Amino acid sequence: MVEEVFREMIVKFNQKAAEDPKLAKELAGVRRVVEIDVTDGESFNFVLDNARVGELLKGKVERPDILVIGSRDTFLQMKSGELRPMKALALKKIQVKATLEDMLRLRKFF
Repeated sequence: MVEEVFREMIVKFNQKAAEDPKLAKELAGVRRVVEIDVTDGESFNFVLDNARVGELLKGKVERPDILVIGSRDTFLQMKSGELRPMKALALKKIQVKATLEDMLRLRKFF
């Protein structure tokens, strides 16, 4: 179920990036490998490249640029809008290991 949520988020993000010239410009030339570790489930990864998120793949990667760690329920709450990403960070329901610049970029994904 959480895998489908991530897939929906990727589609939504790609649509937004295609329709928003400001976002596309901000992410032009940016390439980041993102890993999502679901603590009570599987790990997933994808690549953000030039304002487009590629296919969601299962598994961990050796050296992700951005690592997001959280429970299945936390990700589902964030998707539904019940829990905002910044609040999840503040409450330590998710951990993000990334540069500050990448953390700000990641906000646009949720």
